[in-house]
Amino acid sequence: IRHVWIVTDQQVPPWLDLSSPLVTVVDHREIFADADALPTFNSHAIESRLHHIPGLSEHFLYFNDDFFLGRVTTPGQFFHANGISKFFPSSAKVPGGGRTPDDEPVVAAGKNNRALVEQVFERHVVDKMKHIPYALRRSVLQELEERFPEEVGRTTGHRFRHPDDVSIASSLYQYYSFLTGRAVPSKLAYKYVDLAEPEAKDEMAAILERRPLDAFCLNDTECDESLRDLQLDLVTRFLAGYFPVPSPFELPA
Repeated sequence: IRHVWIVTDQQVPPWLDLSSPLVTVVDHREIFADADALPTFNSHAIESRLHHIPGLSEHFLYFNDDFFLGRVTTPGQFFHANGISKFFPSSAKVPGGGRTPDDEPVVAAGKNNRALVEQVFERHVVDKMKHIPYALRRSVLQELEERFPEEVGRTTGHRFRHPDDVSIASSLYQYYSFLTGRAVPSKLAYKYVDLAEPEAKDEMAAILERRPLDAFCLNDTECDESLRDLQLDLVTRFLAGYFPVPSPFELPA
């Protein structure tokens, strides 16, 4: 990793050292061509514009805000030496059938991805992707925007997640790249922790004690409002224990 790009909506953490040559904060206004699409609260829309980050490398890793590396990793765990991306299918499946009015937006996006893949490649896809840093190529994202201008443009314009969205960076990219010979499935030591589940505390304790993972996800799914403070305390203590040394991007406390 040569440079870190943090995409936000005019937000900068107070502890971030903006003088560091290794990190750049990118505002949504820098990557969205249409100002009428902003402000946006739709991760699918933001992901549809990542390849417009000025200076972004051809090969890059995309992290959601709940993704973490658990130990030192190598470029070869995400890309082959010839530049081919690796992706990480999940055992979880996109529900069968077409879109329904009851589908949550993330499910609808998965079904829209599948319909697009079937239309172009006559292949039926069912696997979701693991919540692992996504190994992406800038040129392929640009190609997707040019090949599917209606679907990508529609997604970009939705300020909130919408039933017509496609999820480009977390699913469509992977299948499109695979079926055009530019990505292959792979594996990493990984754990998904749902913070709303009762077993989350024990799962995080095991991760902290053993440190057996290349990557993990701490996902704050919907839960009772009364549990929010408990979740925050649990995550704060876990992260302080797992990452006790400040990064080179942090200002002195």
